[in-house]
Amino acid sequence: MSMNSPPGKSRAERPDGRLFLTEENLDRGTLTLLAAAKRVSVLLRHAAGETELSALEFDILMEIAHDPGLDVAQLRQRVGGTTPTIARLLAKLEKDGWIVRPKAERDGRRKALRLSESGINFVDGMLATIRKDMTHIYRQAGEPSVTGAMELLGGVSELSADIESS
Repeated sequence: MSMNSPPGKSRAERPDGRLFLTEENLDRGTLTLLAAAKRVSVLLRHAAGETELSALEFDILMEIAHDPGLDVAQLRQRVGGTTPTIARLLAKLEKDGWIVRPKAERDGRRKALRLSESGINFVDGMLATIRKDMTHIYRQAGEPSVTGAMELLGGVSELSADIESS
């Protein structure tokens, strides 16, 4: 597969910008996002060390770190899992001191999920282990590419699937 917009070339040197929306490029972009996400996840799990967090518990912590204050329904949409499973894991994470669940400001019936101080320190420690590599990657790509990538990834992170409880 070849992409129509070769990396490393200025926008003026690239072929017509409308040509990047081919099925091939969309598929390649999706697969590249998946591969990058998997590699970052593996690096972070390695940095997590000897915690006894399950893969789903780890994903829950990362979602809460990314979007503090999200509610249980939003979390379930993002990580999958049934409502009882998510409720059980949140209770365990709260009991183990990773998260806190205060009432949401806008709706007191809902819980706003946040990392506890221990959870914040845990995530910060993991992120610190890959910061040097990310700094190198960001510098290599340059500011316009990083800004574009952040915008793209922000949009992708807003995608959601309406997952029904099983």
